[in-house]
Amino acid sequence: MNSILTPRTVFTSALRRAPRPRALMGAAALVLLPVAAAGCAAPTGSADAAPVVTVTDTPTTTDGGGVGGSVAQASAVSAARPAAPPAAARKLSWPQLTWSADQVYGAAEAPARIWRSTTDGRWEVVREGRPGDRISERGVAASPDGRRAAWLAAKPNRLMISRFEGGPVATVPLAGDLDCAPHWSDNLSVVYAEGRRGDWTVIEIRADGGARHVIATHQQICPVAGHSMVGFVQDRSLRVGDASGTFRTVTPRIPTDLKIHGLAGFSLDARHAVISTHVPNAGECGCTWRIRNYRVDLGTGAATELAPLDPAWRKATGHGLTEQVRFLPDGTLVAQVNTATLGDDAPAYRLVRYAANGRVLGSLPTPAGTPWGRLLG
Repeated sequence: MNSILTPRTVFTSALRRAPRPRALMGAAALVLLPVAAAGCAAPTGSADAAPVVTVTDTPTTTDGGGVGGSVAQASAVSAARPAAPPAAARKLSWPQLTWSADQVYGAAEAPARIWRSTTDGRWEVVREGRPGDRISERGVAASPDGRRAAWLAAKPNRLMISRFEGGPVATVPLAGDLDCAPHWSDNLSVVYAEGRRGDWTVIEIRADGGARHVIATHQQICPVAGHSMVGFVQDRSLRVGDASGTFRTVTPRIPTDLKIHGLAGFSLDARHAVISTHVPNAGECGCTWRIRNYRVDLGTGAATELAPLDPAWRKATGHGLTEQVRFLPDGTLVAQVNTATLGDDAPAYRLVRYAANGRVLGSLPTPAGTPWGRLLG
């Protein structure tokens, strides 16, 4: 939520071609994807059919994802059991997702939901709530444990933080534009930026709205945060650090013709990250990019390419952007991959499990419903 959307995932909000009811724009998309897809035709995306779901109000512990907190009573929704995914995918544990109402696409009244995947291929709702408000165009970003939410609001500009199910809201006034989406650094801390485009002040604040401190000033691009790490994307390198404000430059060892356009996330031990890259082209239209994703060792710069889920994506189709990742204790990682073409009106996500060597171990459709989501944990 993050880009929640969460704020919505940080790379695609500038690529959405539907008109916006407000001037609120996707943070990192303005920086990490400085060229919108306005000049692109809207090709038909390769959307995967997602399984129907059963809503439950009794959560249980799920592999690789913390539930935490009380659970709001979810609306009873019955649905037919979907076709089970392949056996290889069923044997893997999958993290939870948080999916938020997207007001631009006609779901203004839908609640924000947290889903759990089951071993038989269904998605179940373990929590739902209405932490945001109607003037929050970008949706909400859930904390890693799913207990809290953060979002941006306008008129006046402010950062809002509450429990995921709703309740008292901490309100943080913001100076300048609302272009940088908030990210959860950990379960109790939010990293956001205020100011104006190209001159951002990056700030960490506690979830109760207190203990605010400045991480960096006069930043040209928006931050990406997670697992107590903060990162900035440059064309061929990353600047990474933490809330102390001490940063270093990491230059991934990727082919020289590639440009980095996205930072999908950090490992829990801060030793690795996943980036998305492409070969620059005339006009920088994302719908004609060949997306290549890499797992990067932040100590050495060594880069391991993550195999595309579909071999056809080895061509310049604009498919396969890795928007968020979660590293698991067994050395594998789960990537949230946009299987639609960059420039489509909405993404079509799959979760893809990768081995440490970049090999695909399995994939899973994400829940049907609102189009924007984020991994938890």
